[in-house]
Amino acid sequence: MTTLKRTLLLMITTVLVGAGLSIGAGAGEAAPRQLLRVTGLGDSFGTYGDHANCHGALNVGLTATPHKPGWVRVMLTSFGFTGEGRSWRKDPNCRILVGHAMDSSLGYGRFDFWPASFGPKRGQRAVHDVRVGSGLALFGIATYQLHNPVRVPQSYGINYYVIVP
Repeated sequence: MTTLKRTLLLMITTVLVGAGLSIGAGAGEAAPRQLLRVTGLGDSFGTYGDHANCHGALNVGLTATPHKPGWVRVMLTSFGFTGEGRSWRKDPNCRILVGHAMDSSLGYGRFDFWPASFGPKRGQRAVHDVRVGSGLALFGIATYQLHNPVRVPQSYGINYYVIVP
């Protein structure tokens, strides 16, 4: 085995072990356990919405859907959204279109879209179950412009390699 191969194997093993340790263990956890995933971008991203220059950041959580093999529950948790002017004071809800791109055992380049809305309060959640298929999957999530037939991106988003039960 060459030095390069050993180095790459060591790096991959370190990332997977570190990710496994950071997820944590314990039988008494109240929240469902996050799926093991590998990403280079973190778990949060910024986006903007449909009116009053509203914008904010979201944290992404992925868990297995109970009693449904091959499904992933996506939980977007808001860090709080803000906007500008009279329009924001009248309607302090920032609406976005969330999109998932998946390469998995069910197919290549599959997309799924669903609307979400977040206000100024920190910790608001939007939850959606997505059929991904069991096994290794490339799962991407980003936001897009609402009420537009052309899918115009409104965030950079996040990509994960995830193992789905």
